[in-house]
Amino acid sequence: MGVILMGSNSSTSDSITGLDNAQELCNMQIGNWNLIKSIEKLQPTNQTCSWMDAIYAAVEYIKHECVDKCERKIILLSSFNEEENVVDMFQAEDIIEILNSEAVSLIAIGERALHEIDEDSQTPSEALLMNVLQQINGQYLTFEHAMSDVRFYKRPSTKPLPWRCLMELGELCIPIAGISKMPSEVKLPEMVLMGKTSMSNTPDKEVPIKNVVQWMDNNRTIHTEEDIIRGYVYGGKAIPVSDEAKKAMTPKNNEKSYKIHGFTKRENVAMEYWLSDGSYVIVPANEAASAPFYSLVQAMVDKNVIAIVEKVYRANTEANMVALFPSVDVENEPWCLIEIGLPFERDYGAIAQKPLKGMTNQLSQEQDNAIDDLLRSLELPDAADDDTISSSEKYLPGYMPDPGTQHMWDVLTVRALNPDKPLPPIADDLLNLLEQPEFIKAKCKPVTERIKNLFFLEKKKPFRKRKIEDDNKQSDVNDDAPMTFKEEQRATGNNDIDDISDLCSFDFDDIALLVVVQCGDIMRKSIVFDKNTPDVFYCPQHKPIGFEKMLVKARPLSRLCQFEGRPIPEDYKSDCYNDVDETEYACKEKYRIMMRLHPPGSNTPYNGTRLSKFLAFDKDLPYARKKNQV
Repeated sequence: MGVILMGSNSSTSDSITGLDNAQELCNMQIGNWNLIKSIEKLQPTNQTCSWMDAIYAAVEYIKHECVDKCERKIILLSSFNEEENVVDMFQAEDIIEILNSEAVSLIAIGERALHEIDEDSQTPSEALLMNVLQQINGQYLTFEHAMSDVRFYKRPSTKPLPWRCLMELGELCIPIAGISKMPSEVKLPEMVLMGKTSMSNTPDKEVPIKNVVQWMDNNRTIHTEEDIIRGYVYGGKAIPVSDEAKKAMTPKNNEKSYKIHGFTKRENVAMEYWLSDGSYVIVPANEAASAPFYSLVQAMVDKNVIAIVEKVYRANTEANMVALFPSVDVENEPWCLIEIGLPFERDYGAIAQKPLKGMTNQLSQEQDNAIDDLLRSLELPDAADDDTISSSEKYLPGYMPDPGTQHMWDVLTVRALNPDKPLPPIADDLLNLLEQPEFIKAKCKPVTERIKNLFFLEKKKPFRKRKIEDDNKQSDVNDDAPMTFKEEQRATGNNDIDDISDLCSFDFDDIALLVVVQCGDIMRKSIVFDKNTPDVFYCPQHKPIGFEKMLVKARPLSRLCQFEGRPIPEDYKSDCYNDVDETEYACKEKYRIMMRLHPPGSNTPYNGTRLSKFLAFDKDLPYARKKNQV
C-alpha cells in the first residue's frame, strides 16, 4: 500500500507525479506501525486540491510503484465539495479511460450518503463522482459506514480447499467434494515475555524470558525428557504407552472412504446427538456426478430421512460416524448435504441431557404457557423492518466476530502505538456485540414480569458451604468430649501407671475420636502413602517415618520438636509444598490406615501407651512434663 497526500506544502520536484501540492508519504510497502504513526502526525494545511487531480496522481504513482500484475485499487477520501468551475475542467470519460487503462478499481469515501440523495440535490463534484463510479462499477461509502466495516479485524478471504472422496451407496459410487463451513480459527500471535537485566554491562536491557520444562516426581527428583514415558491412568493405575506402542495402536488397513450405512427418519437424530465442532457441505465433485447426487438429495427430502455415514478422513486413521442432512431451497445456497458428526456410545454419556419430564409435570398450566411465551419472544424474526433484520443478522453463523479476539487485537494495537500508556478498557463496540437487541428486550419484558409472579425462588446455601457449617457444628460437639474425659482423669487418677493402662484399654473408636478432636490445630501437611511400605508415611522432603511418628508429625511443630528432643528452629518454614488445607483429610486418613493396620479384634493390637502419650496434652501427663521439657 502507498499513501499520497493532496493539498500538501510540497513542491513539484518532490513528487513522483509531478503535480503541485502532492506528496508521497511513503513508497509502496506492507502496512506497518511506523506508517500508522506517520499518518497520526499529519496536520491540516491551507492548500487545496481536487479529487480529480488526486485520481491522475494516484494512477501515475501506481505506474511508478507497481511493476507486477496485481489487484490495483484506489481508496479516495474527500469531502467532494469542489467549485463548479473546477469540476468543468474534467470530463468523466477521461477519468474512466485512465482508470480502465491501468485496471484500477475505485472506492470513494465521503461525508454524505449520496445513494439516498436525489441528483438535483447533489453538488457538481458529487454528480461527477457518481457518474464515474456507475460506469466503472465503483463503490461509494460514507466515513461512518467505512469505519464500521473496518472496525473489526476480519479473516483474509481465501479459497477453501475441498476434501474429495467417493460416496459409496451399495454398488453406486458418486464423486463428492466436502467444504468446511467454518474455517479453522486464526491464532493470535505468540507472546514473548520480556524482562530487564541487572547486569553491569547491559543495564536495563530487555531480554526474552524462556520457560524451562522440568519433570519431577514426588520426591522432587528432576528427570530428563528421555526418561519420561507418557501414558494413561486407568482404574487408578498408571499405564505407560511408548511411541512404538502408539504406532502399533493406529489402524494400518483403513482406506480413505465415505460409506453410507443406511437411512433413518430425521426426527431420530435430535440436536443433542450433534457432536462435531463444525460441519461440512457435501456437493458433487463434477458435472457428471450432479445427476445421481441431486437425485439422492431429492429422494431424501421426499422421504424425510437422513443418511448415516462412516467416514475415514485419511488413510490409516480412525473412522467416524456422521449424519448427512439434505439442504434444499435455501436462499443464496445450492442444493447440498450438510455433514454433522455423531457420537459413539462411550461419548454420549458426556453430552446426554437429564430427563425433564418429572420437572415439567410439576408446572401448572399457566406456568407452562409462560415458559412457551418466553421462548417465542426470544425468537429472531425471519422478515421484518430493516432495523430488525440488521439487528438479527449478527446472530447468523459466521457473522459475529469473537469479542475476546477483537479486544486482544485492540490491546496489541494500543500497546504498539503507545507503549507507555495504560491499556484501554473493552470498547463499547465490542460490548454492544453481546447486548440483546432492543426489539427483543421489548418483547421479553411483559413475559418476564409474568414469570416473576408465577415462579417463586428460594435462596439456598451452596452445598459446600452448608457442609462446612455442619462440620463446624459437629466439631463443637466433639470438643466437649475430651475435656470431660480429662476432668474425670484428673479427679480420679492417683496412679500414673493406672491412668496409662486405662487409656490403653479404650475401645479403638475412642482413640480415633481423640485423633479427630485433637486435629483442630494440625499443620497443613501433605500425607503421602508409600506403596512399598504400607505402614510408612512421610511429608514431602522428609525421610519416611513410622505411623506412630506420623501422628506426631501431623501435630503442630512444637509437639514434633518435643518428641524429638530439639528446639524449634528460629527460621522455620514449612517444607510441604501442598497449599491445600488437608486437616479434615489428615484425620480421616489416619483413622482409615489405623483400621487397616490394626483392625478391632486383631491379634496384634496397636501400642496405645505410646500413642496416648503423643495425643494427650502435657498437663495431663505429669511424667511427660518432666521427660519432654525442651
